[in-house]
Amino acid sequence: MTNHGVSSIQFDDVRVEPRNFKVYKAGAALPLEPKTFLLLAYLIENRDRLVDKKELLDAVWKDVAVTENALTREVGKLRRSLGDDPKTPRYIETVHTRGYRFIGAVRMVDDAPQEPSQASLPVPPGVPFSQAAELRGPESRRHISKWLPYKFFVALSAVGLLIATGFLLLKPAQGTKTAVAHGGNTTLAVLPFRSLSADMDDRYIGLGIADALITKLGNSIQLSIEPLSTVLHYADAKQDSLAIGRAMHVDYVLEGKFQKLGDRLRITVQLLCIACDANSRWAASFDETSTDLFQVQDSISQKVAAALPLELSGDEQKRLAKRETSNPQAQLAFAKGKLSLSEDTQESDEKAIEYEQSAISLDPGYGMAWAVLSDGYRRREWYGGSPADFLPLVREAATKARSLDDDVPYTHSMLGLIAYQYDWDFGTAEREYKRARELQPSWIHQWYARYLLAMNRPSEAEQEYKRFTRAAPFSVAGRSNFAQFLFLTGQYPKALEQLHQTLLLRPDYPPALELLGLIYEQQGLTEKAEQEFQKASDLSHGLNGLAALGHLYATSGRLRHTQQVLDEMRAQQYYVSPFDFAVIHAGLGYHRRALAELQRAYKERSLSAQSLRFDPRLNDLRGDPDYHELAKRLGVD
Repeated sequence: MTNHGVSSIQFDDVRVEPRNFKVYKAGAALPLEPKTFLLLAYLIENRDRLVDKKELLDAVWKDVAVTENALTREVGKLRRSLGDDPKTPRYIETVHTRGYRFIGAVRMVDDAPQEPSQASLPVPPGVPFSQAAELRGPESRRHISKWLPYKFFVALSAVGLLIATGFLLLKPAQGTKTAVAHGGNTTLAVLPFRSLSADMDDRYIGLGIADALITKLGNSIQLSIEPLSTVLHYADAKQDSLAIGRAMHVDYVLEGKFQKLGDRLRITVQLLCIACDANSRWAASFDETSTDLFQVQDSISQKVAAALPLELSGDEQKRLAKRETSNPQAQLAFAKGKLSLSEDTQESDEKAIEYEQSAISLDPGYGMAWAVLSDGYRRREWYGGSPADFLPLVREAATKARSLDDDVPYTHSMLGLIAYQYDWDFGTAEREYKRARELQPSWIHQWYARYLLAMNRPSEAEQEYKRFTRAAPFSVAGRSNFAQFLFLTGQYPKALEQLHQTLLLRPDYPPALELLGLIYEQQGLTEKAEQEFQKASDLSHGLNGLAALGHLYATSGRLRHTQQVLDEMRAQQYYVSPFDFAVIHAGLGYHRRALAELQRAYKERSLSAQSLRFDPRLNDLRGDPDYHELAKRLGVD
């Protein structure tokens, strides 16, 4: 009989498969992120004792300087995934100010057929994994010793990223070349350059170098590069870069390290081939003054392009040599802004605006910084900003970015967004998105998918969303927007699947909770819908979920509750779109009032073309001539 060894650790309805880095709960895969998986592994391995916070930080984060807040967040993520309550814990016990203890009843399960009493025999908390085989005899002892110590988890944790990210559905079929998923292009991941010092600003320098190289190398139509938003999830990883490359399904990984020595930067960099026997395709070191950082970036990008199987055109070579800025402090501020923008919170988005404004004050001609600034201003809509306040700023920054540099895909993406979402100028939007893709053929954006849906091209929109979620699997907003598309097109089971993935990434994300309620409402699950709307409203102070709750009350005949919601919406200090009032009046059957509110939303530029075309809550209005006229005015008739 083949000797396969111990296959899983189990406690209650949770199964951990260490060799595959899979975790299941009630039969469903849990998409644990790498550090969350390592945290679980370490706590189980040391379940016989209290593990203090410093030890956990050293074990999970290794040489990365992080605070206890990082540990608290990871423990919180783990608890939410396992369904554990910190007040009445079943698995992870908190010892105030000291650390954590795993208290679940663990049992081992072997691959080889055994008597049931042996296969599922509980292992007492005081027995470490390496001694657990003593309970089962010599055969099990040989199996368990192969993988149980925590060092095994650490050594193979990079391979486990494939599972721990929780997006197995994105993994190419076995034997399929990675490039197939990227249109046949060579694929590359540029990892954030790692500092050899503990200076916090060095993280931004490393990110700035990586982002500049991603921008430069992204100009080749033959090269597909992982976006910075995805790579950021590996920014603090200490795993082997080759294993990270396999986890990201790319052909090559570019990694680098740097050290500041006074006013000089010492940089080492190498290009790794994932599938090659001789893994390094190119390596070099640089010792330059900090002001020569841009020359180093130019040199690295040119040598990487030469080492890859690419044949660059004259235009591509020209764009490869292009510099977004020649001011190192401006580039540092820009990198901080992009990192802040990726965090998707109101505080971080406002920080991003400040950083980009700083970058622009240092270099007023920094076109890319103007484009990111435009995106930062746009996000004020998410937090109750009025189009009258933020839209002029969005438009001004994007227009300035184009005047400075017409060859930035990000700029054209923003201009396309303004054209279709606020101006309903779909011809201009199509041209801007076409221009963005001409400049960067591998460019993918969920905004383009939203535009395609507004144009009643759902099959194209769905393909674009799928491409986006493959390229940016950690994007909470992206997955939530994909779920919204599936909701609007009536694909409720698929929408629920996307929302499940979204809420595993961020369980308290109000737009996803509201959308979950909308699906339940359409399925007739009124009580569940009300619960989700209420949660979304409580978390967002009414920005999400409140109007949906009002519509639910209206259609349920709960008129007093409906009026309370309308009064609360009118009393808000932030901007509430007339569209929100329209859906409530539609639910009450007040069609004239609903249509008047839609007209007002149109005048205030807060009317979504895709919602006007597809939102099921407006179905009873769609036969009205005034509704038809409004849809015609928007170009979605």
